[in-house]
Amino acid sequence: MLLNKDIIGRVIFSLIFFGMTFWVLGPVLMNFLKKKMPGQYTNETDLDTLIRRQKERLRSQYGLSGDVQGAQTKSRNKSNDDDDEDAKAIAPTSEMKQLYQETQWGGGQFLKELQKEISKNYSYTLADTKVNAFILLCEKRNYLRYLSEDNRKSKEAIKNYLVTLLIFFLMIDETKDKTFFVIEKIAKKINVTPYAMALAVQIKILMTTSLKNTLKEERIYSDILVLNQYSEDTIKAATEAISKKEANLWAKSPSQLFEELTLALSYSSMLMPIPKLKNRKDIDTASEILGIGTEASLEEIKKTYKKMALLKHPDKIVSQKLPKVLERKGIDRFNQIQEAYEVLVAHKK
Repeated sequence: MLLNKDIIGRVIFSLIFFGMTFWVLGPVLMNFLKKKMPGQYTNETDLDTLIRRQKERLRSQYGLSGDVQGAQTKSRNKSNDDDDEDAKAIAPTSEMKQLYQETQWGGGQFLKELQKEISKNYSYTLADTKVNAFILLCEKRNYLRYLSEDNRKSKEAIKNYLVTLLIFFLMIDETKDKTFFVIEKIAKKINVTPYAMALAVQIKILMTTSLKNTLKEERIYSDILVLNQYSEDTIKAATEAISKKEANLWAKSPSQLFEELTLALSYSSMLMPIPKLKNRKDIDTASEILGIGTEASLEEIKKTYKKMALLKHPDKIVSQKLPKVLERKGIDRFNQIQEAYEVLVAHKK
């Protein structure tokens, strides 16, 4: 009997020990495993490095520079040889023929694989009919011609490209409609607000559109969603250009989309509206601007302001050689942050 009580005591102690250990270490372990799962976004380098890389890539792909109008002029003077080449159809590979045949009547293994990949990477489930319609659209517009010959022969590369392209189409539609479902899930994954993500999608589309149309910087870098004001033809042309330029990057992994949006996300973060102070005694709004509680100590206020100033100070903004509209809005927002800081400091004294 004593032996049984001793065993029972040890079992109970062990259960309590393992339960406490899992409670403490479980979230850390799950977070680690999520980052290691295929298709998950990982911030391999610091944000500034990603942004620099994106700027270089955009300049080489779209002829972009700090001067948007200069890029437009360069684009208009370019010959139409590239467009003629794009219009030419390519001979479908056996892989392409198979996937188109499989999905022609609304089903097929490849369609299921696309749905599974979307669910895995974006925690979002799409109906068969919607994915099937997208596949037929890709066949009609011959989107796969943008892939390299090797990628057109790789079922995995085709799948990655189509998954990313479909998600990008959905994000464009949600930005136009201002209803966030996919955008909300992706924004949560990379720790930004859904509105900032929608702004990033809009900026990416309008930066591309600006190359063929006279589009003022005020429109490209608007702090409100205006994509629904553009025609379907305009958005289609921009989408085609992006699909072509980034096809082989997206074919590597669906996560490449996150990196391709890095520069636009950095711009959208500068455009996010900041609450306006009602007066010099508006402590609640000032605290909201700095992202701290109203009961924060003077030391916490100074520490938070210093951290924000390192990222948003006018000297740093000017040194980035941003488009003038972004530079102006970035400086205006820093002035609002500084005013909020002064209000909180005065309140604590």
